[in-house]
Amino acid sequence: MIRKFRLFLLPVFILLFTLYCTVTALPQARTDSLRDEITRDYHHSTKAQRDLLKIFQDARDERKMHPNLSIRLYQKFYDKSIAAHESYFAATALFEICRVYMDRHLYFPAMECSLRAYQILADNHLEEKSNYFMIGIGNCYFQTGNYLEAEEYFRQAEILFTKNSDFHGQAVALNNIGLVKQKLKQKDSALWYFKRALDRRRKTRQIANIGHSYYYIGSAYFDLGELKEARKYFEMAIPLLNVSSDNIFLRHDYVSTMADAWFELGKLSDTENEHNQALLDFNTALTICDTINEKVKMPDIYIAMGHSYIKTGDLTRALHSYRNALKIADSANIPEMKKTCYESIIQVFIQDPLKDSVSLYFEKYRLINDTIQAQMIKSRFNEISLAIKIRETENETHKLKKNSTLTITFLVTIGVLLLLLILISLFHIRKQRKNAKVAAEEINARKKAEQDLEKLNLELKEINTGKDRFISILSHDLRSPFNALMGFSDLLVEETADKNIPEIRHYSKMVQQIARGTYQLLENLLAWSRLQIGTMPFMPTRLQLYDEVSVVVDTMMVTASRKSIRIRNLVSADAVVQADGNMLQAILRNLIANAVKFTKPEGSIEIRSELKDNYQMVRISDNGIGIIPQISENLFKDGDGMVSTNGTENEKGHGLGLLLCRYMVEKNGGSIALESTSEKGSTFVFTLPAVRN
Repeated sequence: MIRKFRLFLLPVFILLFTLYCTVTALPQARTDSLRDEITRDYHHSTKAQRDLLKIFQDARDERKMHPNLSIRLYQKFYDKSIAAHESYFAATALFEICRVYMDRHLYFPAMECSLRAYQILADNHLEEKSNYFMIGIGNCYFQTGNYLEAEEYFRQAEILFTKNSDFHGQAVALNNIGLVKQKLKQKDSALWYFKRALDRRRKTRQIANIGHSYYYIGSAYFDLGELKEARKYFEMAIPLLNVSSDNIFLRHDYVSTMADAWFELGKLSDTENEHNQALLDFNTALTICDTINEKVKMPDIYIAMGHSYIKTGDLTRALHSYRNALKIADSANIPEMKKTCYESIIQVFIQDPLKDSVSLYFEKYRLINDTIQAQMIKSRFNEISLAIKIRETENETHKLKKNSTLTITFLVTIGVLLLLLILISLFHIRKQRKNAKVAAEEINARKKAEQDLEKLNLELKEINTGKDRFISILSHDLRSPFNALMGFSDLLVEETADKNIPEIRHYSKMVQQIARGTYQLLENLLAWSRLQIGTMPFMPTRLQLYDEVSVVVDTMMVTASRKSIRIRNLVSADAVVQADGNMLQAILRNLIANAVKFTKPEGSIEIRSELKDNYQMVRISDNGIGIIPQISENLFKDGDGMVSTNGTENEKGHGLGLLLCRYMVEKNGGSIALESTSEKGSTFVFTLPAVRN
């Protein structure tokens, strides 16, 4: 018997020894920080290392005054780092080039540099040191308007900072998430993240950084309409930001934020009709910006001054302010700002008519608007290219991780098989020894069967729970390729619109329709899975119903225009509801999309509101083909009762959107119903709790 056990132990010993050798041979991630490497003892470095670090310092010194020279020096630092096999230095060089591009508002080249830097870290197993790199990638996404993607990278960075107990890094990540929430108009959430960032900065005891947080908290209170709290935080921020620093970049950042605080104080005073005080605050902000050569912020301040002069009736000074803004925007080549300046100047001439001047500036306005449209088209191409590059980068990273774990996975599998063979052999020996105890075996077998049945029930419950999670993850991972697919399908339709190839036009429109329909299904599937597993955020706030409808109508205009359908927002301007903003927009988006689907070309859709008891009743009506009673009875049912029909141009549906609307409306304390007559149109009616003024 002992001999048999020795034979069984031999493969186990071999397995464990092999696993140990494999694990210890895997490459280990480096954990030293860039600061430790850059600030290592200069006298103990080799001459090659000292030369390398000198290039890095020279590039930093030239960043503000001579950005092109700075980029060339960072490129030289990158080349030498690659030659010296200093992977982290090479990634840092690319990241610094990204920051120079960001300073110059060249966001797409910045994005490419940050992605290359992150790929170098992944190739060399340095993901643990990618925290600030993720902040850089998130900033690029933020500046190009991809706020949800930016938030993902900020959250990943915050996890790494927390793991390393880096309070300063945590504050940066949390503050940036707050800025994302501001852009998404999630005002309460933005304030919450800014306050969390302040808590981390207090732990670092860095006075100017605390002033930064005060400024952002003040801006959040301003957005919420709490003007007294906003003024308090702006006034607290200014003296803290007015500190000296040996770091020229930090000093510039502190003073720039102090100018922002004075600008916000001016807007706050203007809101309170204290126009003279507002003008004083604006002048202070301009003086600070001029001192640090922060020209890019000055047009906004001049325009705000012009608006204040308009309110005081001083059209001459208002015009002077607008022209100053235009002069700076023109020298800095900021098309959007130039457009705003022309609009403001035209408004002055309308109040104080000078026909020749109105005509001149209107022509300039038209030209700059055409330029902006051309830049938007170019930006769209860049976004599509970046989406493809990002997906390629992610695929490469996943492939490297898969290769690095393949060997150990194979060995673990072999080990499990060996252990199973050993267990089977032991079970066979045990069975032979107990042949005489049949009765006892039957009892043991019955107990084991009961235990297995209980275990199977538990496994089935876990599988059922994991199903929803799997659907959510699958839907999320398919978003990026569908964004690229929709972009290319739109481009294909546009490029073939004026070509005399009817068959290609037909198929390109079909591809576009299928891509958008499938993407809508993915969006609804993700929302459905979040509702099912209870992870969908629910933060009801006061919402202006007219504004929320306007946002959704704007996004649906392109789809409606393809069928020449007119959408009218007739919601009352004073209608206010208490609801979750994201859910409300999802409800409106699905119902309006459904109306477009079942409305014939040249039709119309109207959205109205009515205050009834303590609820706002929203009616979305179309003059389409209507829905027959046999189908309308099952529209809001799940399970086998869920139905879907094709639209007027054979648009496909899945019935999930209306079911989601029912769940979301009920989640917000309302109800939803359908009023429809075949061939005469349909009206979807839903209610939400009203907020009385």
